[in-house]
Amino acid sequence: MHASPLALVELFRFQESKPDIVLSTLLQIPCAYALNRYIYELEQHVQGLQTEVAVVEGRELDRGHSHSTAGVTDSPTPTRPERNSQALEPSIAIQTNDVISSPSITEGVGISFMSLLFADARWRDQNLKLLQNLSQSSGILETSVQPNSLPPAEEALAVFNNYLNGPHVLNPFLLRRDVQRLYHSAFSTSQTGSSSQKPDHLTKHDTFRTFMILAVGSIMLYRSGVHKHHPYGYFLTALQYIDTNILSRGLDSIQDLLLVVRFGIYHHIGTSIWELTTLCMRMCIEQGLHKLPRPAMRRRISLLQEQLQRRVFWECYMISQYSSITLDRPAAIAERDIQVGFPADADDEEIDAAEASGSFSDLDSFCRATTRPTTTGNTEMTVFFYCLRLRKITSKIRNKFQQSNGTPGDGHALTMDSITASGRIYEDLEELLSELEQWRRSAPTFSTPRGLYHTQEWYDLLLMRERLLLVRKAIDLVPKRNNIPPDDLLLICLEYAVSTITKFCPLFEQRKITYTRSYFQMLFTAGLSVMLWVSVASNHDTEMMVKAADAVKQSKKILKQMGREMPDATPYVSVYEALEVHVLGKYHASSRLTQQTGGYLGQTQPHDHASPGMSGMLHDQSIGGEQHSVEQNHSQFSSHWPPLLNDLGSHHLLDHEPSTYASLLSRDLFGDNTFWNVEVGLGEYVYGDPMFLFSGIADDNV
Repeated sequence: MHASPLALVELFRFQESKPDIVLSTLLQIPCAYALNRYIYELEQHVQGLQTEVAVVEGRELDRGHSHSTAGVTDSPTPTRPERNSQALEPSIAIQTNDVISSPSITEGVGISFMSLLFADARWRDQNLKLLQNLSQSSGILETSVQPNSLPPAEEALAVFNNYLNGPHVLNPFLLRRDVQRLYHSAFSTSQTGSSSQKPDHLTKHDTFRTFMILAVGSIMLYRSGVHKHHPYGYFLTALQYIDTNILSRGLDSIQDLLLVVRFGIYHHIGTSIWELTTLCMRMCIEQGLHKLPRPAMRRRISLLQEQLQRRVFWECYMISQYSSITLDRPAAIAERDIQVGFPADADDEEIDAAEASGSFSDLDSFCRATTRPTTTGNTEMTVFFYCLRLRKITSKIRNKFQQSNGTPGDGHALTMDSITASGRIYEDLEELLSELEQWRRSAPTFSTPRGLYHTQEWYDLLLMRERLLLVRKAIDLVPKRNNIPPDDLLLICLEYAVSTITKFCPLFEQRKITYTRSYFQMLFTAGLSVMLWVSVASNHDTEMMVKAADAVKQSKKILKQMGREMPDATPYVSVYEALEVHVLGKYHASSRLTQQTGGYLGQTQPHDHASPGMSGMLHDQSIGGEQHSVEQNHSQFSSHWPPLLNDLGSHHLLDHEPSTYASLLSRDLFGDNTFWNVEVGLGEYVYGDPMFLFSGIADDNV
């Protein structure tokens, strides 16, 4: 019986819960699958009940309360609940106080953001058609793909070379020579024509890896029209050669899972990437890859083998760090538990030469002797090293802001924590922004770039993505006045969000970057961050508003293109478009009211929580571009704003009751859970469990 992707994840989950069961028992997939499926169905039933309760409470709340003006209070965002507490409380909390936490809580998520949309009665009433569309699950294109056979040798050579010059540059968890050996082994007897079956001399394991490399290496070629065979077909064929001891091959097992993870970045694999990376890191720990080798072990392995072990471990570290922070889940391994150093910044041939010389007892001694760059300046490990240093900063971001989110023990501690929280957050933010800037200045340069990972444009995109992640963490935790973050943080968030969009979109349009769920999430988040500024900023500069609207529209354009290639992403595109209408429409309507009344309805008094050093740095970072006056752009504004809530009818805005004014002009984004709840589900869409996204929606009464 061949293992399907879904069966694999159930196997992995079962192994996680029963580590002491022997492998032969682990491979009883139907038993493990039934157990987990039963638990899953129970969880979905609980989620459905919680959603129904939240919907009823939301309706009652809307009937009984009108929008009130909150007092001016400084208070930090409430501490996020721990995983254990979520079993005792509903995952949807209808908050009636003035201090509302941004519900970007994904640890132990019980209900995806799609279900949470039903809890907002105003949003539900205005977007009935959208919510009805969300109740219909989208198809996945890969379901119609059939398994591929081995391609002709020349086509396979192009795919293998593309793998070595593309994915391998960023993720060198396989030795280049091993990839080349696989090609020669698989195609030595089939230099022309297509092979319908695997060569007899290939082992089952080698066949699995051959098809997985074909799957990963053909993605860009297929999407650009160069390769005619669908990558998912190679993946399906690879699954047919999964051996029963896939988890008991030591380092090879981790490498095999990493191949599946890398493919899962681009295509559905039927399981959670985060779970696979967590499993990979667990296997690294079981094999002691996070520790320095014992002296006796060092004498038994070569320098290149020790180098490969480190490459595999740090590859697992890189992927798990980013997926964990995206899902807001615990890291797969604590920094304090990592003892092993980085791999050597050297090509494999150089390490072989060092081994032959007999001058080095271990890899660390070789690293100390080769601290200076080589004559060419770059090695096979250069890009990997550069991105690994970025993930170390990502780990610092997690640790810094987890510490900032500690729970005080008593009321006095809470008061003192509130007083010092802003300064500590700004201090951490300034320190981490400085580290990111130093990281970017240390980027390698390639005189003849061989792919995306050698370009400065890609390094710029990585910088902006990490900056945006950092400042959004700060905004989530910083004390707020009337639930609105400080203006300087909003401004820098706007800058990084707009820059992320403007850096990514040209690369995508030039087909240097392809569509992935991760890039989709990055672009969606950037657009959402721009909407954050539009919704809550106290002072809307004309030039910045034009740039913000353009960025939102540009992001929407690319998201829609991605949605055409990834049908399962189309519900998010619909939500994005609805949010665009909602946010920009509210701003446009409030601007019209301000002009008609001559007052400042809905305006929030400017405020600033920044420390002197940080304030200067943040305010100096403005968005460049041509200067525009209000008169020059007034005629252009109507083209930027979509009609306000088209589905509500043709009643003029001034015909509404005064309470509607307050609701419409309120720009407290943190009081509108919809914005942040979108990202909870989106994180699951990228790295989490795809089975859980639209559960319960179809059964809800819209």
